[in-house]
Amino acid sequence: MRRITELDAIRGLAAMSVMIYHLKPQAFALHGVRVDLFFILSGYLLTSIILKKGDGVGFLFTFSVRRWLRIWPIYYIAVILLILVNPWLPKSFPMDGLPYYLTFTQNITRYWSDAIPAFSWYFEHTWSLALEEQFFFFWPIMVLLLGRRRLIPVSVALVVMSVIMRSVGFHWWLLLARCDGFAFGSMLAVIFIEREQVERHRDKIQLGLSLTCLFAVACAATTTATTLGMNFGEMSLLPSLMILSWNLLYFSLIGLVILNTGHPSLRILRDSRLGYLGKVSYGIYLFHSFVFILIWALARHLNLGEPLWLDVVKVGVTIAVASVSWHWIEQPIANLKERFRYGGPTPRPLAQSLNASRFSGIRA
Repeated sequence: MRRITELDAIRGLAAMSVMIYHLKPQAFALHGVRVDLFFILSGYLLTSIILKKGDGVGFLFTFSVRRWLRIWPIYYIAVILLILVNPWLPKSFPMDGLPYYLTFTQNITRYWSDAIPAFSWYFEHTWSLALEEQFFFFWPIMVLLLGRRRLIPVSVALVVMSVIMRSVGFHWWLLLARCDGFAFGSMLAVIFIEREQVERHRDKIQLGLSLTCLFAVACAATTTATTLGMNFGEMSLLPSLMILSWNLLYFSLIGLVILNTGHPSLRILRDSRLGYLGKVSYGIYLFHSFVFILIWALARHLNLGEPLWLDVVKVGVTIAVASVSWHWIEQPIANLKERFRYGGPTPRPLAQSLNASRFSGIRA
């Protein structure tokens, strides 16, 4: 699958925006819609792989192993570090929720309760990672069963379901109420799966995405301004539509980037520094809370207060930690994926092959 360099930069910017939000939540509050950028990117990239490679021998096993090698090792390393550090914290956290975090189900109790498993709040932000793991547990099978032709209608249905579930009060950390980002990403995968067809209809796709972007900007601005200050613990229609409008905006923007990859106007997204942030984005996402609390504790011990330069230090140290994680842990493990390459198309049954040969001979 062709690599789109600009998407690496978008992933890096998304990770930075999540980190900066957690650094100053009051100043950069957008009710957590930044993670939807990750959801749409994941939906696009992984659904594209399923559509292109899904007919290969042993695809589901290969797909799962390659994804586990990318996601699981550093995640479990972070959990182990948290367990080891916990007794030394000024106030240790309960470990009751550990089994949930080990199985990527830390959000699941919100289906029947307002409470989440008791665990370190430094790791609460991994609810979004839990959604990704839950979605891509069943989505490859769904795509293979549905086929490309039915994928758009099903994705639209998932978007509608998410909006309804949020509107009737389901928490926005639940997959059934927050899979619209993955669905929008899957739509992009279907739209751009055949490059020749895309080139034939380039002008129409460009116009459609541009108009969608303008509409989404208006909706996002209106709904965001209206919902500022609202308590998102209890979802209702307006906050649900706010999340939808941002997803629609991300969908159109990412679609325009994919369509125009390589264009001079996107030069900034091909900057190597932004691309590097994309490489280390997973480490930024996982470790920024650890770095923030450690630097905060050190600053408190030294009576430094909370100056602006300390925030800059937090961001810099987080990127440094993420870089170490990438070069020394993530990349060497990710290289193991080369041992699990996608196979060729599944052989047809012998009888089917013989019949196909016979009929092709008659037609000749």
